[in-house]
Amino acid sequence: MTRDSFLAHQHSVEVAQHLICEKASAMYRQLPNVLIFTFVAASALALYFQGAASQLSLFLWWGGMQLVNVLRLGSLWWWHRTSRQQRQNPAQMVRLFMIGSLVSGVGWAAFSIAYFHDATTPQRLVIALVMATIAAGSINVLALVPWVSRLFMIMLIGPLVILFATTGAMSDLVVAGLGLALFIGLSGFARVSRDTAFHLFVAARDKDRITADAAGNYEELARAKDNLELRLAEQIETLEFEIALKERYAQELARVASSDPLTGLLNRSSFERELCQQIEVARTNRGCVGVFAIEVLRFDVIELQGAVVSEQILLVLAERLKSVMPPGSLIARWGGSEFAVTMTSQGRKWAQEAALLRGVFQQPIETGAGVMRIDVMIGVSVFPGEARDAEQLLYQTSIARHSLRQQGTGGVKLFDLALDVGIQQRQRLRRSLHSALEADELSLVFQPIEPCGYSVARKMEALLRWDEPELGTISPLLFIPVAEESGLIVPLGRWVLVSACKAAAHWPGGTVVSVNVSIHQILGGDLLADVKAALAISGLAPERLEIEITESVFSHDIGLVCSVLERIRTLGVSLAIDDFGTGYSSLAYLRKLPVNIIKVDRSFIADLDHDARKLLLAIVGMARGLGFRIVVEGVETEQQRNLLVAMGGDYLQGYLISRPIAAGSVADWLSAPNLLSR
Repeated sequence: MTRDSFLAHQHSVEVAQHLICEKASAMYRQLPNVLIFTFVAASALALYFQGAASQLSLFLWWGGMQLVNVLRLGSLWWWHRTSRQQRQNPAQMVRLFMIGSLVSGVGWAAFSIAYFHDATTPQRLVIALVMATIAAGSINVLALVPWVSRLFMIMLIGPLVILFATTGAMSDLVVAGLGLALFIGLSGFARVSRDTAFHLFVAARDKDRITADAAGNYEELARAKDNLELRLAEQIETLEFEIALKERYAQELARVASSDPLTGLLNRSSFERELCQQIEVARTNRGCVGVFAIEVLRFDVIELQGAVVSEQILLVLAERLKSVMPPGSLIARWGGSEFAVTMTSQGRKWAQEAALLRGVFQQPIETGAGVMRIDVMIGVSVFPGEARDAEQLLYQTSIARHSLRQQGTGGVKLFDLALDVGIQQRQRLRRSLHSALEADELSLVFQPIEPCGYSVARKMEALLRWDEPELGTISPLLFIPVAEESGLIVPLGRWVLVSACKAAAHWPGGTVVSVNVSIHQILGGDLLADVKAALAISGLAPERLEIEITESVFSHDIGLVCSVLERIRTLGVSLAIDDFGTGYSSLAYLRKLPVNIIKVDRSFIADLDHDARKLLLAIVGMARGLGFRIVVEGVETEQQRNLLVAMGGDYLQGYLISRPIAAGSVADWLSAPNLLSR
């Protein structure tokens, strides 16, 4: 037998057992009424037929009927006793009930047969009425056992039908016909009653199962089902328990749905909902609501200490907020390392309140990894103000905090419209830049990098330009950061690389093209594959391509950066560090990077006083000692050029040499002699 068939068999057995229990329960619930009616009807018939029949026979018949009643009463007592002790045998009790019913039916049939012939017409009709009434009343009690029900009705109605039919009188024939019709009708009613009862039993069983599954208390409900007489009361008790359980469950769900699981503070959705209510109250009462969006600075570094330490810090910060915030404030964990709080009061100096909150967060925190100090960025927005509802208020706090995040420092920032304008401009630039890249609306210009002698090749640095139809010419200082924020820098850098290599392929004299790449192209893209593709598409020799990287690479995974750049250099492509000396320069890192060229930032030659010359000379000497070629940017005067040539610079770049040149004019410019070698 397979598992499924075994389970099906078990289920059918359980269903059959349940139906037997329900049958027994229904029968014995009706038995007191049956016994009372039997006693009354038998006594009434015995009294009515006094004088018309033998007194002894009537007494014996009446005594026999009461003896049957007593025995059936005993079965009822036994049913209740076994029910309370949970030792009942439903099938046996059903058989006892059926035997009692059939014996009782025999007694009624015996009365009809014994006294019909000697009875008067009214007495015969009384007998017929009593038997019909008893037969009709047996439907609800015996319908659950069809053959017993039919046999009982036959014993009550069958003899009378035959007796009335054999008299030959027309009226008796009518009564016999009515008796036969009554038997047929009662049989139909019994069948309907039985089907209805079965449906009710099945529905009750399914309801019991559902209730047991929902409450997790099947055993208690099974015992409740066994206790048939107390079934209704126990079902009510169970339903009350279920309702209470559901209410507690709903309350727990509401609590979980409205709170942060770690800190117990409000979560984002509940905070927004309650903030809307606070704003409505403030609008009605002409009050104020200040919203503070708080973010822990550089929490990603803290998370490197492990989940336990980071959770300790979040819990401490949550407790501090609970202790310092005034009554009526909303306190929420916004997610990650972000919190949000409100204050509802007029006359507050919101910047000072935010500064006090920042001070609370800056206090040292004891953790499993030692004492830690943190800083936060707090964006503040106030209602009434520029915001009309909770959504706008939260948007404004996010903008204020975002301005601090861009700076990379902790602090407090109140929202003002200028911040929103800046955000909207950046969003517009982001959308326009994406369209410009797809529509090929960008262009390149090239600025010469002239060698100070004839021993090295001339160079051109590719510079990206963007003329937006509505916004006009947009500086790279504006749209490059937007490209890095939006993830467009990788496809944008790939386009610049391919376009610059295509242009350089047509230049004379082995001129090298220098292309700036972002750290995001190294970390987030496949720069090596992009370089190979650009060289393959353009046909440019690898030694005619130079990749420029900024000093910001030193603040990232230096191992990964060195690995990528080393593979690019093996292609024959030269590498340069741009804006050297302005950021993260380190001699240790400089020795690791596989670079060929250092481009000294223009800030070192802007004011060539005595100290600046010594510093510049030291940089040139250091680069020479490490084997790097030197490119000096920002050369604009003859004095600067002469000094840098005398110091031993390899290349100069700046407006003295040339301003950026359109791509179509580069070849003509290169056909002229080197300005520094004239």
